[in-house]
Amino acid sequence: MTLATDRVAMTGIILKKSDELLPQVEPIVARLFARIEVLVADAELHHIGSTAIPGSATKGDIDILFRVEQSCFESVKDVLGKHFVIKQPVNWTADFASFGDDTTYGIPVGIQLVSKDSVSDFFLYLRDYLLTHPEAAEEYNRIKMAHAAAGADQYWKAKDAFLAKILAARSRSSPELPDPSPDAMPGSVTQVTGQTPSPRN
Repeated sequence: MTLATDRVAMTGIILKKSDELLPQVEPIVARLFARIEVLVADAELHHIGSTAIPGSATKGDIDILFRVEQSCFESVKDVLGKHFVIKQPVNWTADFASFGDDTTYGIPVGIQLVSKDSVSDFFLYLRDYLLTHPEAAEEYNRIKMAHAAAGADQYWKAKDAFLAKILAARSRSSPELPDPSPDAMPGSVTQVTGQTPSPRN
């Protein structure tokens, strides 16, 4: 995967190649996993977001997906709230909550807590889709690069539109899966992940 430029400055955001951050990202992810696993036994954790996809254009923040059974959602949410900063509570739902830590690791990190098989449980699918469809990952990079200079709102809207198409295609091909429609999703697809410069943050 290639980028037109290695870095693009925009209002409050610098885009980089995920590959150049890999030496920092991998040990931080390992530390985060270990930290969370001390708090919650048998945690199902995944590294998601652009830093998890080789060659991606990324702001550089790290996102972790934490999938739990619905019966455990509230208790795990309470535990995370005691050890991490609450993020974007306006986007929280009965099966989604987000947390973060902007200071401990030198790179901002986000934790997306979702109930398994709920309408909010689409983050892992998106990561795996981009990992296994390089042409889609390339297009996603082009969209990021093309809208970076337009400002944060246009940047997020363009990303959302692209990711929503992927999710819509999944819903058409697998109608038995929960439908993460815009009305059902916890806010913007992209704004609920990472440390976005949004009023919702």
